[in-house]
Amino acid sequence: MTAALRHRLPQLRLPHLTSLLWFFFLLCFNLPLRAQEQAGLPADLKALLAEAVAANPAIKEKAQMKAASKEAIRPAGALDNPELMVGLLNIPTNTWAFNQQDMTMQEVALSQKFPFPGKRRLRSEVAEEQSRADGFSHQDKINEIRTKVIQGYWALSLAYASYDITRKNKELWDQVVQVAETRYAVGQGLQADVLQAQVEVGNYLDRLFQWQQAQESLRADLNALRSKPPGAPIARPQPLKPRPLNLKLENLLKLAAEQPQLQALKAQVAKQEKAVALARKEFFPDFGVGVAYGFRENQPGVTRPDFFSATFSLSLPLWREGKIKPKIREQQALQAAAQDAHQSSWDRIAAAVKDRFATLQRVSEQVQLYSQGIIPQADQAAQASLAAYQTGTLDFARLTQNFIALYRAELKFQEYLKDFEGAWAELEWLVGQELPRAGAAK
Repeated sequence: MTAALRHRLPQLRLPHLTSLLWFFFLLCFNLPLRAQEQAGLPADLKALLAEAVAANPAIKEKAQMKAASKEAIRPAGALDNPELMVGLLNIPTNTWAFNQQDMTMQEVALSQKFPFPGKRRLRSEVAEEQSRADGFSHQDKINEIRTKVIQGYWALSLAYASYDITRKNKELWDQVVQVAETRYAVGQGLQADVLQAQVEVGNYLDRLFQWQQAQESLRADLNALRSKPPGAPIARPQPLKPRPLNLKLENLLKLAAEQPQLQALKAQVAKQEKAVALARKEFFPDFGVGVAYGFRENQPGVTRPDFFSATFSLSLPLWREGKIKPKIREQQALQAAAQDAHQSSWDRIAAAVKDRFATLQRVSEQVQLYSQGIIPQADQAAQASLAAYQTGTLDFARLTQNFIALYRAELKFQEYLKDFEGAWAELEWLVGQELPRAGAAK
């Protein structure tokens, strides 16, 4: 401990010491909270996602299809409706009397068909697999809309940031105009420099209008995703900030193998396996059971008893070559098609995962390059340019190049940040779940 520090320590009063301790307590207490706040998505983006999931028509459509296919499971395995028949039998046409002939009767019959054992179970399983497929399709649609909302949110954030950058650079050019006019007034500058500076100011005004229009368009797109009117207000998004890339490709591919779209196709494969087994069951007969009761009318002095009948029927699956075997081959072809669709989707998704991961790697390196190298150097060059031009040690053309280089670098940096978040969101859709974010500011 230095002598100066020893000399100053006794001068610390009790209230000052208490405030200092309280400050360190708050600092230590808030560190975990701040670290926790940096994880995950911004709060306003989470609110937009919740609204989109609850109100998006495409998600609702998939939800209704999921509910409909779930309701189809029990009916698929249920028995056919029994048949009730009422008939008039053996009525003599000369008198149309019900008591003239012994065989004349009024009959009520009831029959029920029973499929061969195993058919009802397979029908239920086919419907159940379809319900599972629709459930996974519903989740995949949620993930898709979620990705679009996240991308739209960060695109809107880019539009705001680009507007601010453009306005800041316009203000710099306003200063350039003043300097150019001053130099021209005292005979040290050219009128062409003044005119060129004014043209640049006009260009930046045009860019400001373009970014304002982009904000309106992006807000309308986000409102459409959450089923809101195009003009519904949306607060300014959080600014784009660099985040580290903490993902591994092998882990992403493992997650992608179980994502909802592939799970839906797996369910379709399982469905067709059941459908093939069900088609093979057509080789076996179905059964039918029926009962009937006939009412006869008496004649004077003649008592006629009623009749009771029972029937048992059996379907004959004789048309094997023309009906059953083609049906089996049809379902086998559909099964092979479902397997090919699953493999094709996996190949496409795996390639897309690798592509988005490579994009994240490239963009992450570009973000680091721009933040640590290009932008600081361009900013220094631009700041020095105006002073150098004012003193006449730098020409107007070089000043223009430096200012434009800074403007483009700042815009490109924001664009890279947006591309990083967009590729990250697509990767989450491809793997079917939210990926852990490190250093994401709320």
